[in-house]
Amino acid sequence: MKKIFLLLAIIYSVSACTDLDIDPHSKLTDDTAYKEKNEFLNGLAAVYTTLGEWSEIVYKAGASSDEMIFPARGGDWKGHLQAIHSHAWDADNDELRGRYTGISNIIAVSNAFIDAVDNSAFKNDADIQVIRSEARFVRAFAYFLMVDMFGNVPLVTSSVYDANNPPKQNSRAEIYKFVEDELKELSTAALPETSVYGRVNKYTAKTLLAKLYLNAEVYLGTGNAKWQEVATLTQEIMTGSDYVLEDDFKKVFAWDNFNSKEIIFAMVCNSSYNSPENISYLFSIGDLRAKYGSFASGWNGASVLPTFYRSYDDANDVRLEAFVVGPQFDTQGNPIIQTDDSGVNRQLTYTIDYLGADPVNNADHWDGGRGGKYLMDGIGGTMIERGLNNDMPILRYADVLMMRAEALFRIDPSSAEALTLVNQVRTRNGHNPVYTLPSLTADVLLAERGREFAWEGWRRNDQIRFDKWGIAWDFKTVSDAKYKLFPIPQVQIDSNPNLKQNDGY
Repeated sequence: MKKIFLLLAIIYSVSACTDLDIDPHSKLTDDTAYKEKNEFLNGLAAVYTTLGEWSEIVYKAGASSDEMIFPARGGDWKGHLQAIHSHAWDADNDELRGRYTGISNIIAVSNAFIDAVDNSAFKNDADIQVIRSEARFVRAFAYFLMVDMFGNVPLVTSSVYDANNPPKQNSRAEIYKFVEDELKELSTAALPETSVYGRVNKYTAKTLLAKLYLNAEVYLGTGNAKWQEVATLTQEIMTGSDYVLEDDFKKVFAWDNFNSKEIIFAMVCNSSYNSPENISYLFSIGDLRAKYGSFASGWNGASVLPTFYRSYDDANDVRLEAFVVGPQFDTQGNPIIQTDDSGVNRQLTYTIDYLGADPVNNADHWDGGRGGKYLMDGIGGTMIERGLNNDMPILRYADVLMMRAEALFRIDPSSAEALTLVNQVRTRNGHNPVYTLPSLTADVLLAERGREFAWEGWRRNDQIRFDKWGIAWDFKTVSDAKYKLFPIPQVQIDSNPNLKQNDGY
């Protein structure tokens, strides 16, 4: 079943709005569309393809955390990503504007499709109602991202747009309530118990709802904890769903990870098409064609921060293979010889530490270990274009176990089940040859989440929840509390008089 459904989207052209307050002119609402029932799968596939924004969030927003950095390397990568690492961004930051636009596009395309369903002759068909519910989930996920990253945004649930009455701004709490209500309904009645790979079901909604509740105090303020709700939801997923923790960590990220029983929700990718694209290696590595094959010539950008890399506390941890470090060799075991920044031909070596005097603004091109999570078993499948065939997990069963462990720990720091669950994920049911943790603290739990979910888009979220966001880390000083939220892009403020900027910007 690999990607057959979602790849239908490629033949379905979508031209949708990219901002919450711009009219979404889309073929999803074309009068010639949806005259036959089978057309709705094409429209839904177009909704799912908007999740291509996730790769940008993983890297561009992820660069604000302590797990990675996009340093300027001479004239390469010089721009707004350095401000993201340093927590010195403002409302004109191009990268953050891009994330707001990308998430807005998910919402707009979802709205257009939902409206198309509601205006069709099939609106009461049971199968089409399930498809409509899937689009609602994708929209709820996008609004979850808005709650998490931008906070106070317009709540737009229709593709109808009145230029004379741009959307009103809603509070973070109001957006939170919308997401909560949607996911509660979707997880109980609207979505099916099971689904084919690439499509969501009731347990997908339960998992995202657990993630929302996990961060309730961040979104709603101290005193609004939902730890018991997280514990209940995760138990329901563990006992009711068919998802499992893979014994082999690499299987979750391999080119054929569509076979993984751990992935609950993914950005489905295929190198044959332009969107969505898994271009993880392009973001990070340089020229490693001699090691991985003809496609592995990347942009030499994102690299892991030294302290984060060294947070892996056991050298036997298979998860360390998610990073490419040290001297590099070709497929025959011969050293890969390239020219370094000083013009010297020598073996390509990715150093853990940064050797340049200004690691943020003028790093050496070989500084920093590179992201290789989707390369742990090499490049697989039939590569046609620049993207990898590997799907990018967004929610996976390991996180269900870790969320339950955290909730139990927050309720009772001495919880034996919490420690057991963390060690279950850490050791991969005994198949990852690392020592078991003897006890849990908040710092240990955060560190273990970092090791498990490195470069998967959740580190910023975790650091804020564990109150480690404003502290100093590699090449970053202590930062102001305002940076827990990104600013509303200034272009949005300028185009909609109803919008007010987030505090401090």
